[in-house]
Amino acid sequence: MAAPTAGERGSALEKALDVLDRIVRAERAVGLAELAEQTDLPRPTIHRVLQQLVEQGLILRATQKDRYVVGPAMQQLAVNALANKAVQTPLRSILEELVQETQETSNIGVMDQDKVVYIERVEGISPLRLQLQVGSKVPFHCTAIGKLIAAEQDKAFRMKLLKAAPIIKHTDRTIGTVDGLETEFARIREQGYSFNNEEYVEGLTAVAVPIRDGDGRTVAALSVHALQIRMPKEKALTYLDTMNAMAERVARAWSLRDD
Repeated sequence: MAAPTAGERGSALEKALDVLDRIVRAERAVGLAELAEQTDLPRPTIHRVLQQLVEQGLILRATQKDRYVVGPAMQQLAVNALANKAVQTPLRSILEELVQETQETSNIGVMDQDKVVYIERVEGISPLRLQLQVGSKVPFHCTAIGKLIAAEQDKAFRMKLLKAAPIIKHTDRTIGTVDGLETEFARIREQGYSFNNEEYVEGLTAVAVPIRDGDGRTVAALSVHALQIRMPKEKALTYLDTMNAMAERVARAWSLRDD
């Protein structure tokens, strides 16, 4: 039997990646008919690819019949890719510049299920600060990064996040209801940033801005946090222009943006 050509060997992978890419980019669950129209692949081929992706945990069958969403294995793969040490050097350099500008701890975080995971951080110069390591996970509903990323998702996804774990009030300022969080999310979308007003740790504030890909989707967030006595909201807002510029540089370092 003749050996398959490089094109033949890659064809199955290319089809799977094409289907997976359509599901990842979709803002809602995607059905087989829609995928067939978008990819020009035969329905039996798409059905076979979908089964394989489900078996690997890369996608999940949604509650609607024959519709699919991103699965846990794909989410974990995305987190691991963004946290890969081979691409961390330029990110750390950007954060170091931000620390020089603000004198406060700077972080880059992404969503991992219903938690925020810090994939890079540079500590501020003050000895009085919250000590968290790269890889630390914190609740999304009471942190600047988590609230911002959640606010940018569709409502169905936010409700899924809120149902995944109880809304724990970590301080008296934690927003403890779904309605209260939905109001906060709407405010975040309107103003373009998120502020954590001592909602996770008493005496600690934080401000976060989005890191967007070329399609404008928020894939991560950049934040600065400090003691409230050093960074009340009025002062935090003076950092926004610098932070947004740094977030653009992070997106380019990840090759999310080329404009």
